[in-house]
Amino acid sequence: MELRTKAFPKVNIGLYIGKKTAEGFHELASIFQKIDCVCDDILIRFEKAQKTSITVCGLEDCADSKDNTCYEAARLFLQKSAIEANICINVEKKIPVKAGLGGGSSDAAAVLLALQELSGKPLSKQDLMDCAAAVGSDVPFFMQESKAAFVSGRGEIIHPIKARTDLVFKLYKSSIPKEGTGKAYAKLDAAGLREKLPTEEKLVSMYNKPVLQWAFENDFEILSKKPEGVNESDGRLYMSGSGDTWYLVTQG
Repeated sequence: MELRTKAFPKVNIGLYIGKKTAEGFHELASIFQKIDCVCDDILIRFEKAQKTSITVCGLEDCADSKDNTCYEAARLFLQKSAIEANICINVEKKIPVKAGLGGGSSDAAAVLLALQELSGKPLSKQDLMDCAAAVGSDVPFFMQESKAAFVSGRGEIIHPIKARTDLVFKLYKSSIPKEGTGKAYAKLDAAGLREKLPTEEKLVSMYNKPVLQWAFENDFEILSKKPEGVNESDGRLYMSGSGDTWYLVTQG
């Protein structure tokens, strides 16, 4: 059996970073919104077997054959469901890698949802979400039907909100290469982090205003540089995640 699906990225509409918790994670506050100007195409083949085999193709340029979110999602799914199977995952990668768009997390969510369907839905919704959270903090967001959500904690607390349908997004790449999320957080630690994060009410209220009235902030922008030559007269230019992708948002 096989299933073909698409994985869409997200942008952070505002990203506010607080200090580390006792567990070593940074608390954050952000609005995540799925966008459809680019997507990954994924084909998942599944058949039950006496011994499990998982193969991931298409990510050779950006990840090891077993060190990627698709492989981990499939492994955790089979482990949780106690199923032995041959799984082949083919990814046609179009979402920029390590760009603050959640492409790897979206791919993992697409794999989990596809395997749930192909295998006869053996997992409860909670078990499926537990697999998602184990793959990465952003994966549970992509499991949601809602296209937008207020996200807090370390990214695992998700409150779906009504997504705006009048927003148009265009992606740009920073002229400064991204150093990696770990180094970005280390630099924020050194620069000093927020004592208090904005509330859901405040961010959602701003989200619902006309775009030209937006005053969101992404704390990682101090580590990057705006792309040159972008006309901001009709919209707002923000960085997504820890970079290095920026997006211009306008109202259509």
